[in-house]
Amino acid sequence: MSLHLVTGSDDNYVPGVLVLIASAAFHTPGLSATVLDNGISPANRARIDALGPRLGITLRRIEIDPDAFAALPVRRGHLTRSTYLRLLIPDLLPEADRVVYMDCDMVVTADLAPLATLDLGRAVVAAVPDPAPAASELASTRIARGDYVNAGLLVMNLAVWRAEDIAGRCRALLTDPARPLLSEDQSALNIAAAGRILPLPSRFNVYADPAAYPDATAWPQDPAVIHHVVGLKPWIAAGLELGGIWDWHAARIGDLMPPRGPVKARQRLSALNRQRKLLAGLAAGRGKYRARWQVRAAMRRFAASYLARRSRAPGTGRVG
Repeated sequence: MSLHLVTGSDDNYVPGVLVLIASAAFHTPGLSATVLDNGISPANRARIDALGPRLGITLRRIEIDPDAFAALPVRRGHLTRSTYLRLLIPDLLPEADRVVYMDCDMVVTADLAPLATLDLGRAVVAAVPDPAPAASELASTRIARGDYVNAGLLVMNLAVWRAEDIAGRCRALLTDPARPLLSEDQSALNIAAAGRILPLPSRFNVYADPAAYPDATAWPQDPAVIHHVVGLKPWIAAGLELGGIWDWHAARIGDLMPPRGPVKARQRLSALNRQRKLLAGLAAGRGKYRARWQVRAAMRRFAASYLARRSRAPGTGRVG
C-alpha cells in the first residue's frame, strides 16, 4: 500500500509545503500527495503544481473556500485558520480510507512507508504523544500527560471519521464557550478521539525545540520526521540545530523555492535571547539548561550524521 500524504497551507508556509513533500518523496517510494490550498498566490500555486512532475509523484492541489473556517477561533499568535484544514480531509477525499496528514513545518528524514500499513483497527487516528503539553491544556481537555498527542502528524482512519462525524464533533468543541482550547483543533481532536488514539513511536514527530525534552535521552536518536514547531521555521529563522537538513532538501528543488528573504531583526533577537538565557542558565549551574544544552548537542550530531550520509550517497543532488 502506497502512502498518501496530505498537507495544507496559506501563502506564508509554501516553502514548508515544498520541502515537506520533497523530503517525503526522497525517503518514501510510491508516495502521492495532496495540498490543501488556503489562499496560496498564483506564483506559489505554480511552484506546487510543478513539484509533482519534478519529483515523479502524483501531486494534487485542492483550493479551499476562504470562508470555510470563518466561525472558528484562533488563539495562538503563530497560527492561522489553516490549522483547521485537516478537519476537511474526510469530505475532500471521499475515495480515501487512510491518509497521513502532516503539518507543513515538518521535514522527513526516513521512510514513512510503515505508516501506510499500520493496523488502525477502530482507532480514529494514530499520533505521537506531545513531549511538552501545556499544563493548562491538559486541565482544559482533562487528558493525562502521555495520552495527549500532537496533531502535526496524524494517520487518519477516514472511514471512522466519516461514520462518526469526528470533524463535526471537533467543530462543536471549538465553538463551545465553556471549554476554551488554546491548542485549537489539536485539543478538540484529543477530546473527540479520547481512548481511540493509537500512539506512534516518538521518532515520527520529533520537535526541533530543545526545550521540549527534559534531557538528551528523551530526544529520539533516530528521527523519521523533524517538526519545526512554533517560531522555529527554517525559511525565516537562522542558526537552528536541525535547519541544515531542511536547507539540504530545499536546495534539491532550489529553482522551485520562493525567494528567501533576509532573517528579520525580530527573529535574530529571539535567537540571541534564547542563546543568552541558555548560557546564563549554564553559568548558574541550573540543571534545566544543562539538559537543554545536551539536547541541542544530540540534535547537532544527528544533523551532521544525516548530511554526511547524504553527501556520500550517489544520485542525491539537485532534482530536475
